[in-house]
Amino acid sequence: MENRSRLPGGLRAKLTAVLNKLAVYGNVEYGNDFRAGRGAIVSAPHGLSIGNHVSIGPRSIVQVDGAIGDFVMIGMGVQIVNRVDHAIDELGVPMLWSTWSGDREQTDRDTVTIGTDVWIGGGSVVLSGIRIGDGAVVGAGSVVTRDVDDFSIVGGVPARVLGKRFADDGQRIEHLARLSELVQSRKV
Repeated sequence: MENRSRLPGGLRAKLTAVLNKLAVYGNVEYGNDFRAGRGAIVSAPHGLSIGNHVSIGPRSIVQVDGAIGDFVMIGMGVQIVNRVDHAIDELGVPMLWSTWSGDREQTDRDTVTIGTDVWIGGGSVVLSGIRIGDGAVVGAGSVVTRDVDDFSIVGGVPARVLGKRFADDGQRIEHLARLSELVQSRKV
């Protein structure tokens, strides 16, 4: 795989380790070749699992429970957040002091599932309680409020389907098979 960094290998690895250490805290596990950009924040109240070969852009915020698959690119300034972070229905309690999602049991609406080989464009917002399917592309500046099908290209506010990444099911199946071969052959 081609190196796109301007930094020498040893320095790049050390800088990546420092940036990851600064960015990631609280109930987050990540795989090999994980990269968090400058100023990124990655945390989860109950648990977030991040796969291999994942890049989270500078100044992005991922503060949600769930799972992120392999080969995922999350652009600059993306927010992946819980839509029910604080209770809004507690009588006599200001929302500032209301029950936070980390102080109660996790629900399905607290989680995000992002598939394999997904690209989330810069400045997008992804709300919890949804699944972004394998091979999907989220256009820059989109607000994702509902599930995104495999290999769909979505964009807008709220995000809607703009097209498909591959022409037919055969191409989609072949693409996933080749990705699986990459992982199994340890080429990446």
